[in-house]
Amino acid sequence: MNLPTPGPAAIALTRRQRETLDWVKGFIREHGMPPTVREIGTAFGIKSSSVFDMLAVLERKGHLRRGDLGARSLIVEGMDRSETGNVDVPIIGRIAAGSPIEAIEDDRGTIAVSRDLLRGREAYALKVAGESMVEAGILDGDYVIVRKQDTADDGDIVVALIGEEATLKRLYREEDGVRLASANKELASIHIGIGDSRIQGKVIGAMRMI
Repeated sequence: MNLPTPGPAAIALTRRQRETLDWVKGFIREHGMPPTVREIGTAFGIKSSSVFDMLAVLERKGHLRRGDLGARSLIVEGMDRSETGNVDVPIIGRIAAGSPIEAIEDDRGTIAVSRDLLRGREAYALKVAGESMVEAGILDGDYVIVRKQDTADDGDIVVALIGEEATLKRLYREEDGVRLASANKELASIHIGIGDSRIQGKVIGAMRMI
């Protein structure tokens, strides 16, 4: 009698492969995002090349796969959102952390964000272009998680729309208008009149894909 060939998920794992997979799952549960290759290597005391080899085996055996967002894009098969505590937030474009750029919105996929961070509110993600917010820990190429709202408190980091151009800055209200402040001592703030900008959301988190 011919027995069916077992699917990838039925292929047995070695002890080290199982330890690695369990560690990745635990990291996702704790941090709300997948680990990087460097973080896995540090945890197990192995080189990045060995981590890549291990992940390739786990992917071949059907236990995980790589997404489209680089280093933090591991997806563990069979691990649902209720288990990870994550929700998918749409990446809708890019945002300037510097001089305002034309607001660009397009479908760039999704990013997994901790459900606790959103607290039931609607949100979106943007890829940062520029270095005006480096002193706030937001670097060029990072993704910011933005809660949709049209108001914010002084000192909040916001997505501000000036005409048809968008920028990422700290908000401060002044007697003669609004100051959109950089978090980079080498870059100037933007001063605009009251009513000349609109808040598109408040930044509630940032993610680095390295």
